[in-house]
Amino acid sequence: MTDVSQPRTARGTVLTAGTVIAALLALLAFAPLASAASDPVGSGSATVTLNKGFVKGLKKKGVKTSAVSPAKLKGSTLTLKVTGGTIDPTTGKGAVNLGGGLKFKAGKKSTTVKKLVLNSTKSVLGAKLTATVGGKNMVFANVVGMKTARNGFGVNLTIKQLKLSGKAASQLNKKLGLKGKKAAFKGNKVMGSAKTELQPGTLTVLPGGSAGLVTDLGSALKLNEVEVSLAVVAPATQTAPLPPAFLFPIAGGTLAPDASAGIVQTLGGLTLTQSFGGGKETKMTLGNINLDLGTKTATVEVSVESNVEFNPVGEPGVKQANLGALGRSSIADLNLTGATITSDPATHKVTVTGATATLQALTAEVLNSVFGKPKGKAPFKAGDPLGVVSFEATTE
Repeated sequence: MTDVSQPRTARGTVLTAGTVIAALLALLAFAPLASAASDPVGSGSATVTLNKGFVKGLKKKGVKTSAVSPAKLKGSTLTLKVTGGTIDPTTGKGAVNLGGGLKFKAGKKSTTVKKLVLNSTKSVLGAKLTATVGGKNMVFANVVGMKTARNGFGVNLTIKQLKLSGKAASQLNKKLGLKGKKAAFKGNKVMGSAKTELQPGTLTVLPGGSAGLVTDLGSALKLNEVEVSLAVVAPATQTAPLPPAFLFPIAGGTLAPDASAGIVQTLGGLTLTQSFGGGKETKMTLGNINLDLGTKTATVEVSVESNVEFNPVGEPGVKQANLGALGRSSIADLNLTGATITSDPATHKVTVTGATATLQALTAEVLNSVFGKPKGKAPFKAGDPLGVVSFEATTE
């Protein structure tokens, strides 16, 4: 960056900044990010193989079995669609929602088992299959011998036995009018076995690796034009001087295997400093850059420090543009069109190379206001290319 050739009056430069402080505050009205303890389920299916003895016992009591859509029953195999929930693919803990269910009919009476949830939130060994049984929510079956195995980014769950709960057995018999010797359902009876294949919508990103930014040369020259120097905030590092290139360590977040969603969180940041001579300067820090792949934006934690005094138009007295920490803001748009996206199910890594970042309109206005030269010069505009973004993230 070029040195300031001569001191400039603080009043002439920062009068413009005072007129858009309200815009800067509006830009920064963002809620804090939340971290997920488990991963949302994106897709999957479950199959229940009904025990021959269980099916034979129902037929003997005159009970017919069919599927509740969208589930399908073919022979003794019930296929259910996974409709949502959460899962930790490394442990199998979670709660998985299943669409459809079973319908039981005896004579003119019938009842259903639906809204099934395979719940292993507390422990895989203590998993339960809950459902709405005859209109009441309860444990439908106890899970015995559940095992987990990674399936790429996802997980497979294998259940050795599903045992009908006593409460569910009583409810089914009641709804079908089956009493005494006519009762078809018995508690602790093995109904069958099950297999579930799950793929996450997004996965937890593990700390490690880095995100890189190669700054657009034109934008770097615009900063130079308004005599703003650029420096890194540790633990970020600068890897090239011109155009400036930087690496930001990945701290965590979430990420879809195809990079279509999630938030990659990084550490460190950049500081933009404009000096006016005589110890007067304005410094804007953009810290902990996050890449939001869902909204296709980059957000940062912004702070502005300044000891430059100015007289706001229409307001009495002298003030400083020393705004301090202002929270998290969306500053740039991300475009993955043309970027190379690679997913490796074996190593659970997702790599994005060649995404582009462009300046948002309000961000351009703020930069012009804080760093623009006297006499109304405004070099920054919406859509200015900021640079090329790449990262490699390891998921759980």
